Amino acid sequence: MRAQKITSRRSVQTYLMAVGLMILGLALLALCVAAWFQGVEPLWSPILFGLLGVYMVALGVDEGWLSGLEVTPNHLRIQSFGRWQEYPLARVEAVDRLRDILGGGLQLVLIGPEGLAIRVPLRRYANAVQLTQALLDVLWLKNRNLILMPRLARQFGSPPYGVLAATDK
Repeated sequence: MRAQKITSRRSVQTYLMAVGLMILGLALLALCVAAWFQGVEPLWSPILFGLLGVYMVALGVDEGWLSGLEVTPNHLRIQSFGRWQEYPLARVEAVDRLRDILGGGLQLVLIGPEGLAIRVPLRRYANAVQLTQALLDVLWLKNRNLILMPRLARQFGSPPYGVLAATDK
């Protein structure tokens, strides 16, 4: 019996990258506070870079503990900063693969009509391959004419993979 829902699992790399972002953000914030008290001119520059440090800490917290992904036969759910967003998959016509800006993890782009594009960050999840195959299985079930871009097709082949769809093999 096949699973009805595939949920992301964080890996050691996910936590290392999250902690690294938080440490860098705190270091940048500490440098900016020190520069502020030393009277660096213009005064807005340590404020601006200090805000960047705060953003890096928040991004690290999101990356490590508040983000997630869930694939079911009916929808895709992406969690960011603790909030879930649900995306319907019926209108997706093509899928491409990119490298995520944070650490080079895998990222899928679901392409639909009229400029619809959904970015699916797989980051450094321990089960990124299984999540990708499950998502491609569901998309293939919704649209048998699904177009896989060449980079993605070379890496994974063509669906079904047997994660959320039956294989013909």
